[in-house]
Amino acid sequence: MSDSYVNAPIRARMYANIWHKVIWVVVVVLSAGLLAPPLFFIAAKKRVVSMIVPIIYAVLIYGSAVLASVFGNPKNWVGGVLAITMIVAAVHAAILDTDWKPGR
Repeated sequence: MSDSYVNAPIRARMYANIWHKVIWVVVVVLSAGLLAPPLFFIAAKKRVVSMIVPIIYAVLIYGSAVLASVFGNPKNWVGGVLAITMIVAAVHAAILDTDWKPGR
């Protein structure tokens, strides 16, 4: 049996150091998730994640805001969508480099 990491392609690191990671996670949380798509676009350009990830975040975050402004927000569903997406994006941003090993 072979390990899946033996023949895995070399990936770039997403964060240079721990402070870089902390800053990105705090920025995602403070912006209520609105800056998650640019973060994951950068990660996709570095080939840390697939290009579909920033697209999904952009559709969820910006699409829900646009739909709420067009159709109204009678049951306040946009706040819930943005809160859940912000939490998921912050956790996802925090674990981007957890499997990165020096020398790989």
